[in-house]
Amino acid sequence: MIFQVGKARLRSRGHIMCLQHSTLAFRQSLSPSQIADLRLAASQMNGPKRRAFEAEMALKYCGGNPLLAETIFGWGRQTVALGLAERRTGIICLGAQSAFSGRKRWEDLHPQAAEALHQLADAHAQQDPTFRTSVTYTRLTAQAALNALREQGYREDQLPSPSTMAEVLNRMGFRLRKVVKAKPQKKIKETDAIFDNIKKKDDQAVSSGSVKRLSIDCKATVKIGDYSRGGLTRGDNQASDHDMGCKEKYVPCGIVDEDSAELTITFGSSYKTSDFIVDVLEAKWDALDEQEKGATSLIQIKMDNGPESSGRRTQFLHRMVQLADYMNKPIQLLYYPPYHSKYNPIERCWGILELKWNGTKLIDAETMLEWAKKMTWKGIHPVVELSRKIYQKGIALGKVAMQAVEERLERHPALPKYDILINPAPTS
Repeated sequence: MIFQVGKARLRSRGHIMCLQHSTLAFRQSLSPSQIADLRLAASQMNGPKRRAFEAEMALKYCGGNPLLAETIFGWGRQTVALGLAERRTGIICLGAQSAFSGRKRWEDLHPQAAEALHQLADAHAQQDPTFRTSVTYTRLTAQAALNALREQGYREDQLPSPSTMAEVLNRMGFRLRKVVKAKPQKKIKETDAIFDNIKKKDDQAVSSGSVKRLSIDCKATVKIGDYSRGGLTRGDNQASDHDMGCKEKYVPCGIVDEDSAELTITFGSSYKTSDFIVDVLEAKWDALDEQEKGATSLIQIKMDNGPESSGRRTQFLHRMVQLADYMNKPIQLLYYPPYHSKYNPIERCWGILELKWNGTKLIDAETMLEWAKKMTWKGIHPVVELSRKIYQKGIALGKVAMQAVEERLERHPALPKYDILINPAPTS
């Protein structure tokens, strides 16, 4: 039997191989210590991972020949050949032991219950306040998750133990942690009632099927220039040692549709004001097609109680009343309690955006916009816009004008600052 490898010829009689010339040629590029290191690395792996590693080394140092890999590294030729075939076809071979033995994860045995659990945890989740990781925390304990699944009709034989449930939540990317946006942590007496109200209104909106659920917020001002954002990048890149004197800044305002996962980010070149936020909402509505507008019975908007959009901001409420009349649709404003704004779903989008561009220098507006377009939220790229409109700060309504606005607002009797319904003016 004769094998051709480059210019060397390999002769075989039975199980005896004569690979002298080829082995020497390939061994010249590797020292004995390097060969020992590669053998050690392979010994720390098993299964498909080991075969993939041996196949890569065979291609790199042995011209893709399993016989040479066996001679030089001592790996089984059949194993190397299988790894090369897996690499070429993309099909991974599993042995009977690994494929059919062992206990499957609870998520694999009960996919519907796992999906319901993910929705429960996602409803309680918040973004890491530092934006350094996309890992989400949750207020939902393992026992509370089990009770919630029982209320949804899942039987005991479909549910795991509390300790397993905790592991499942961790595997899904949720881990139990306290709210840590501000130190010292504060909690107003209405906090629990506010979250219960948001959950109640959310459940009603989902069951209705005609409510458009939006989450909106403005991110911290983005400074344009040769500045470091605290991320990592390859190469020797250096940035300015401080960001003082920055002349070009942009305010990102994001809206995420909680049902379709469509994210819209508008970068404003002026101030973060009530008018800017409402203009972004109006542009979002104008971008919808007529069929989607007609199928919408209510716009539910979740936001934090920031100074530009709080339930007491006169100019914001005035503009929202005008927006409800313009859309001819009722608008429900749901606010998160103070120090808990990170539970707002849009905050998780900001975390992903920060992870996307924190290793680069945003030297101009075009770079900022292009990096924002590259991020994905639930597999969908955002719609990114740039606004050059100039906004004035400090606009407020007088008492008389605000009385007319208040007459249009239906405030929750127990949570007047955190749940506000605005109905459009009747059309004649």
